[in-house]
Amino acid sequence: MHSGTQNPAVAIPQSVIGTPMRSAWLEIDLNAYRANLVALREHCGVGLLAVVKANAYGHGLVPVARAALGVGAAALGVALPEEGADLRETGLESLHSARIVVLGLTLPEQAPLLARYRLEPIISDVLVLPALGVASRKLSGRDQGTPLRVHVKVDTGMSRAGAPPEAALALCQAVEDAPDLQLAGLATHFASAEDEDLQSVREQWERFAPLVAAVRKQCGAQPRGAGLDPVCHAANSAAALWFPEARLDWIRPGLVTYGIPPAPRPMPFLPRPVLALKAHLVQVRHFPAGAAIGYGGTYRTSRPSRLAIAPVGYGDGLPWALGNRGHALIHGRRAPIRGRVCMDQVILDVTDISDVRPGDEAVFIGRQGEQEITVPEIARHVGTVTYEILTRLGARLPRVYVGERAE
Repeated sequence: MHSGTQNPAVAIPQSVIGTPMRSAWLEIDLNAYRANLVALREHCGVGLLAVVKANAYGHGLVPVARAALGVGAAALGVALPEEGADLRETGLESLHSARIVVLGLTLPEQAPLLARYRLEPIISDVLVLPALGVASRKLSGRDQGTPLRVHVKVDTGMSRAGAPPEAALALCQAVEDAPDLQLAGLATHFASAEDEDLQSVREQWERFAPLVAAVRKQCGAQPRGAGLDPVCHAANSAAALWFPEARLDWIRPGLVTYGIPPAPRPMPFLPRPVLALKAHLVQVRHFPAGAAIGYGGTYRTSRPSRLAIAPVGYGDGLPWALGNRGHALIHGRRAPIRGRVCMDQVILDVTDISDVRPGDEAVFIGRQGEQEITVPEIARHVGTVTYEILTRLGARLPRVYVGERAE
């Protein structure tokens, strides 16, 4: 296995699913993930590049990537060449042959890794082209080998990576003219597709659409995912849902495929949450009124109380800021977090929940009975975005895969 990235995703054999390796774990419903991809593809009617960067948003790189390809994803999107290398190194045929697009900024020193693992970089300028060409040529062992597929990115208003619109066509032509490279795609990224007012998206689209038309004319590509390069792609989850003009040949969804709406707007379909964070209680104790709880005594019991300990903390990615404001679900009811979240443990108030015992299940993300704690709820509590909550879920939490054909 390539050692460039941590990949805590472990495919748990069917015989031990439901028997976690520790008393806190992540439960990943691959059926829900597949259903979200299928619903999104049917809604948009174009090819789908499944974004699996950052350990598939914390869900597990390899199992999620396999699930995406299993329902017909056209490609996989990673942020780093090392992530793509990890996918290739699995030895699995589906991941050996899949198209893998590296969405992050391409550096010349990454060229050998990109060529070796047949990854498709996205570039913003001509400076990286010589290194990519040399790496592609060296790998082939001959003067003219199989060209390395390259995507050109255009900065239409994100003000991050990307060629200026006025330089994009020349950059595309430079890729086409390089004997060891092939123009595989033209891309941009929207800065504010989650906003209810799509004015900024429209402005970016007006800068990108003429380039799409020009590249298709220049290269003879067919629209709507006809299987020919270059493919044009722009839409993240929000743009794919609510800005149909930008669907082009591929969409690049991330958040919505994991069951989380990218904005508080009416959804054309209801995505199914994929991830749940659970733990078994390890202790239940009684405390008198006035007891100081946890580090710094930031909570004092106002009455005789029963408090339970769950073995999960900020070392696992449960936000420290949930102290005295977050909850877990126990027996289908909300149990408040009391005191600070510790590195490895959290204290829950179960005074109003009957018959709570060690070994009972506590749900920090997910549904239990009629109650649900969602990732957006947690993000609002701690003042961050849903992406951060998901991607900070730690490597020491086992990923337990459930659902039909769990990977």
